[in-house]
Amino acid sequence: MAAKANELVLFPSWEVECEAWDNADGQNCRAICPLPHSQLDNILVSREEVERYDKISCRDRFEEIKHLLSTEEAWILTALLHITGGSMVNSSLWDMIRSQALMSYDPPNFAPIWTTFKLRQGQSALAGAMFQDAGDNGLQYVFQTPVKSIVERSNVVTVTTHAGREFRARRVVSTIPHNVLHTITFDPPLSPTRQEAITMGHINYMTKIHADGDGVTPSGRAHIVGFGKDERATFVPERNPEKAVDAFQKLHPMEVNKMIFHNWNTDPWSLGGPAWWPPEFMTKYQEELQSRHGRVFFASADWAHGWQAAIDGALEQGSQAALQVVKEIREMRGVMARF
Repeated sequence: MAAKANELVLFPSWEVECEAWDNADGQNCRAICPLPHSQLDNILVSREEVERYDKISCRDRFEEIKHLLSTEEAWILTALLHITGGSMVNSSLWDMIRSQALMSYDPPNFAPIWTTFKLRQGQSALAGAMFQDAGDNGLQYVFQTPVKSIVERSNVVTVTTHAGREFRARRVVSTIPHNVLHTITFDPPLSPTRQEAITMGHINYMTKIHADGDGVTPSGRAHIVGFGKDERATFVPERNPEKAVDAFQKLHPMEVNKMIFHNWNTDPWSLGGPAWWPPEFMTKYQEELQSRHGRVFFASADWAHGWQAAIDGALEQGSQAALQVVKEIREMRGVMARF
């Protein structure tokens, strides 16, 4: 089915396209990823089999199935795959497989899952609870304070800022994003495997822009969210907003009334979007990135078991680290009390 420029088309074979892409193992990913929160060393699939799939890039998978797609379907799928924030070559198919599993193995479940399971009182309430807990337990917090080094000596961890301020604790939980870790000095040094993973970084350098307006709906107003691949060399949203408007208008003639975006790629606190990994990364590095380093715990959503790079993944990793820290502190207090 050929489509004219700016013409909205519904493809009768969309289900076929979804099945072709998602059905990587012949069972819509149920066989290779039966337990998305336990992707490695689970009892239902061997690690070797997971490693085999983890070597596949999105480009590899596209080449496998492109003969099943029409020209328009191939174009749409290629555009959708830019959600990784990288290229089809450096984007791992495994992250797609895990996402498919988290959606109960059916893409139409994406919207219901994402819009149904939320924090009951929102993220502001979560932040408020965190600050309340910090105050109740005598903890300190500061913002806009870049970290220079994290050093462990004599059972104490010292976090030093670029301004020279020091914070000392028995345990430290680091939520520093994957692509920012290379800016921090650790002593003792991190393991060679973790250092290698940090040097590689993740590949998500997407552009994400919210816009109001459309020219399609009867009201003439709609909230549109645009995702773009890694175009750091040619497009910086805050410098070239007119390029974003032009891109929306190429989709369909419209008057863009307002745009909102945050450039995570140039933000020094993130240096990239939500983590998306290259082929072979998960099976080589995930376990090491999740592991502790002495008295330092790493609890970023970027390497969560399940909802990687989402707030769900942040809660998962943060909760696991917090429970272990509380357990160890209680044990320490118990020992001190006995003596």
